Amino acid sequence: MLSGRNKLQIITILDSTLGVGSSLKGNEQAHHCPFCNHHKKKLQVNLDTQRWHCWVCDSKGRSIYSLLRKLNVDVRDLNKVKDVYGDEPEYDSKEEYVIKLQLPKEFKQLYFCPKSINPAYNQALHYLNKRDITKADIVKYNIGYCEDGLYGGRVIIPSYDDSGDLNYFVARSFYEDEPYKYKNPPISRDVIVFDNQINWNEPIILVEGVFDSFSVKRNVIPLLGKFLLSKLKNKIMEKGVKEVTIMLDSDAVDDSTKHTEWFMKNGIKVRNVIPTDKDAGEMGFEKVNELLKGAKETGWDDLVLSKLNNI
Repeated sequence: MLSGRNKLQIITILDSTLGVGSSLKGNEQAHHCPFCNHHKKKLQVNLDTQRWHCWVCDSKGRSIYSLLRKLNVDVRDLNKVKDVYGDEPEYDSKEEYVIKLQLPKEFKQLYFCPKSINPAYNQALHYLNKRDITKADIVKYNIGYCEDGLYGGRVIIPSYDDSGDLNYFVARSFYEDEPYKYKNPPISRDVIVFDNQINWNEPIILVEGVFDSFSVKRNVIPLLGKFLLSKLKNKIMEKGVKEVTIMLDSDAVDDSTKHTEWFMKNGIKVRNVIPTDKDAGEMGFEKVNELLKGAKETGWDDLVLSKLNNI
């Protein structure tokens, strides 16, 4: 049983993260769920057992720390939670969080101009213009923004699977003084970003981030990092992809080499492009596509040499 002081501290952190909650019987709090954004407070959090559960989307977990960590809460608040409850409990590895992903309830599409003056809309457009993202890109990828809420002050770039269902979104601050540039949804990154835009019968291009992909503009999949995860690997094999170009950042040569070896062992032709000073998202469309046009197929001798250079 929490002391009154500790209870107040945890409630304050939950309220600042999820919005002001409501007290229920049995030392439970009800909040709006950040995963399904239901209009009623359907996320219940037990302050004693720490279990949390949304009665709409069935998102759930066994610790308040895990809930807040999924929402990218400030580390100082996470430490306060740890001080109250101790270390995060160990889980059964079979436990899964079931999250039905939806766009934030505050999401607004950028290709609809607001009827009145809206500083957030103007800031979002200005930021995208600086990143050389065009109006055509905004429409094609359904790019939007949030003026307030958990993702307030951020550009929202959704990703959809081949059935048209949302499978991820990237939320990037359009304020340069924001210390946390990205605040992405608390789900696995083992997804195929922009799956609904991919022609699997054509060569595909792999980059690290979504902003890198806007400099390529054709049949491109951001990895959301440097790793080639299982869903993408499986689909590449399932679809019989014959050629892949890898264009990761200059600090990911070792990762590019590992991916190249995996593709080549599976009979897939590989081309490698390694930016020298800037990443693809910073170079822009013309420079990136100049590098892509000059990319040559990687042979086994090239692969061996690359592996030796990385030892």
